[in-house]
Amino acid sequence: MTVAQRSVVEQCKTAVMGSLGALSSSSARMKSSYLSLCFCFLVLAGNFELHQTRNAPPNIVFLLADDLGWNDVSWHNSDVISPHLQQLQDTGIKLDQHYVQPTCTPTRAALLTGHYPYKMGRQGLCLKPKQPTGLTLDKTLLPEKLKELGYSTHLVGKWHLGFCDWAYTPTRRGFDTFYGFYLGSGDHYEHTRTDGYDFRDQENVDFSASGIYSTTLFTKRSVEILRNASQVDRPFFLLVAFQNVHGPKQVPDHYADLYPATLPEETRTLFGMATAMDEAVGNIVRTLKETGLYENTLIVFSSDNGAPLDNKGSNYPLRGNKGSVWEGGTRSVSFIHSPLLGPNVPRVHGGLFHVTDWYNTLLEAASSVREGDQESRQLPNNDGVSQWKTLTENAPTTRHWIVYNLDRENGSLIGGIRYRQYKYVFGPQEFGMDNKPWIFDIEKDPEEEHNLVEEFPDLAASFHAKLETLATEMVSSDDLLEVSDGKPSKRGNVWSPGWCSSSP
Repeated sequence: MTVAQRSVVEQCKTAVMGSLGALSSSSARMKSSYLSLCFCFLVLAGNFELHQTRNAPPNIVFLLADDLGWNDVSWHNSDVISPHLQQLQDTGIKLDQHYVQPTCTPTRAALLTGHYPYKMGRQGLCLKPKQPTGLTLDKTLLPEKLKELGYSTHLVGKWHLGFCDWAYTPTRRGFDTFYGFYLGSGDHYEHTRTDGYDFRDQENVDFSASGIYSTTLFTKRSVEILRNASQVDRPFFLLVAFQNVHGPKQVPDHYADLYPATLPEETRTLFGMATAMDEAVGNIVRTLKETGLYENTLIVFSSDNGAPLDNKGSNYPLRGNKGSVWEGGTRSVSFIHSPLLGPNVPRVHGGLFHVTDWYNTLLEAASSVREGDQESRQLPNNDGVSQWKTLTENAPTTRHWIVYNLDRENGSLIGGIRYRQYKYVFGPQEFGMDNKPWIFDIEKDPEEEHNLVEEFPDLAASFHAKLETLATEMVSSDDLLEVSDGKPSKRGNVWSPGWCSSSP
């Protein structure tokens, strides 16, 4: 119940009690009339709330899984238990051609900036703990833009965009609150990596988290944020960046025990991690409904990349793994669910959708209710395409190109791009392969088994020319060597900022 509705209800109660007290000698019929009037008043209050909700900026809950493979969800693999995610996907819009970056830091950078990582130097591997760098400070992040539109902004979970200087950390990049960890991985219970502890509540080290499973902590804090948000008339953006199913493979026994003992132990653990995350999503959605926030909330789900080769996750039947531009590394399980999506739901959206698109899509959604406010409707000039009308009106997508990734290795250009159904890959993408081009028709050959270069040499030449043109905008990969100043032993055995100088 919103603040406005509670106010109306309290006024109604006061008026009715006063009227009934004054009517002690009146007929039962008159009392009944007053009660009927009160009932109508409450209905009007409810309608008033509904009207307010539908004309208010939408709340946004973005659920980001870590290392979740294409085949690690129930709608692709019936062995996996993920009923809450399944229900949201089944009653929302499944984004069947949703693409992210090959690894986690680049995907998070693309999501929060709306820019391809190769234009920011973030196209390489994930940030290592002692690298003296972070996400460039010359970009305005999505939470900063949403704050300009009146949103409160919250990050629960994994950051992994740099922390060597405080300027790189989430509470300095637009998030009102942060509860989670700075690094890319760690023990799910002890929240340690090598010799350092890594868990924060705001900017303070939170040792009370030690010994508690990360998904349990993230669920509890997310629920608290939602309950608090229901008490104020202000839209919110909540990014829940789960640690699951990233290694090390750890999960409470009762989740792994849901799976047959005949499965390998590592598979049972991995599936259990997916189920633990699914239960967390169920608790978050239930809280949205209990607090009256659900009707005006957009719920987005995505993985940050495909399953890695060594995590026992699966991208079947897609080719490749985390770290490659093959479909298995970059095509993520994703959907959007909300009562705000209009009548053309549920459905499968088969058009191209890139992680950079969420920046402009969510900004348009946030500002679309502001009648006459043209400034709020002006979207940033970045690499993202607003797909808000595509999602809400089933309009044709304007996204026809995507860049899977672009970099140089030993001076040679490597990467992958896509135009409509055709995908071009150049450079070594798997161990032992030479520099060579590939062309695939992803609509007919999503497993990338049939190289069409010899059949379409002119198309290959055109694609490579495009790749060379794109490379003129490339910023050299910000892949700095790790430094000893970053060791947690120098800061009380805690992974902490304060050992590098930030720069745009």
